[in-house]
Amino acid sequence: MPLSPLQLDILQELINIGVGRAAGMLNQMVNTHIQLQVPVLRVLTQTQLGELYAERPTSVFSAVQLGFTGEFAGVSALIFPPESASKLVAVVLGKDEALSDDEAMRRGTLQEVGNIVLNGVMGSIANILREPLRYSPPDFIEDDISGIIGQGTGMILVARTQFSMKDHLIEGEVLIIFSLSSFDSLLAAIDALAGA
Repeated sequence: MPLSPLQLDILQELINIGVGRAAGMLNQMVNTHIQLQVPVLRVLTQTQLGELYAERPTSVFSAVQLGFTGEFAGVSALIFPPESASKLVAVVLGKDEALSDDEAMRRGTLQEVGNIVLNGVMGSIANILREPLRYSPPDFIEDDISGIIGQGTGMILVARTQFSMKDHLIEGEVLIIFSLSSFDSLLAAIDALAGA
């Protein structure tokens, strides 16, 4: 389902606003300057995303998932390759990576960061499009991409995100998985916002 350049621009801007809000909250949390950028936004089917991830050298990823319901329903996820997840935990906790291997602390830290980023992104989409959403509590999982996104025929917004903090560049991706009907509703709301 091709999107118009205007629809893509608006989606990119909605996600950029959410990521900017999340960066501000993370800056306060860790008391260091964090820059979050979303340089690339793509819309893929679940099959296309699975094929994209199959080309990567690692098959297991750390992910925080946040389910949402409302006019749009689906799951948002913040996904990190293992090395980026470890680096992020070390920077947030202010510790050496070797000391950041406590599993409960690692899981809790990633869950908190994921919750902030995903709430920032989804909150911006919901607020600007005036479509209230309800959220389920965030979940942390480590799995391959099919275990993270599940099986289905939905559409996925893929925003490759870079966290820059304390001379570290940490790569991750925000995935927002919509059912086909929810994706149509999202596009209709974007068109209404644009006055199309």
